[in-house]
Amino acid sequence: MPSFADNDEELPYINAALKTWLEAIEADTPYLLVDRGAATMQLMHGKAVLRSMPLVADSLGIRPLQHSRIQARLRRYRPSSPWSDLALSPFDWEQNLVEEASAESALYFSSGFLVYASPVWSRIDARALRLTVGDLRALYNACALGTPMVVLPSTWREGRDR
Repeated sequence: MPSFADNDEELPYINAALKTWLEAIEADTPYLLVDRGAATMQLMHGKAVLRSMPLVADSLGIRPLQHSRIQARLRRYRPSSPWSDLALSPFDWEQNLVEEASAESALYFSSGFLVYASPVWSRIDARALRLTVGDLRALYNACALGTPMVVLPSTWREGRDR
């Protein structure tokens, strides 16, 4: 039976992801690597693994973009739904004072998905990755805006022994 990686449409997707990963290694800056096959996220610098974290949940879909960047570091002070539009309030200045992550923090990426730990961010149709609270807090505090993320498909290792 042929594997998913043997599909003519899947090989270019895998190759593009691997090319993006090699470019991230060569850039000599910190980046995030999501290995969907191993269900892990790693904070990397070149080839060095700075932190390895298991994925609690993966709802990115079948073929998410292979490359994305941290666009916003989110933190909620209000008890309203984080998915609703926020109205301006006299306390908006608090958002700019956030220095360290809380359990309700999240990272928003340019490809339109979230990395979060708290169930407050959970939504059925959301494209997201869920981590443990400790892992999310470490990433939130360690990653600056613009930190790239590379997403490897779950089938990227298939066929390596042929």
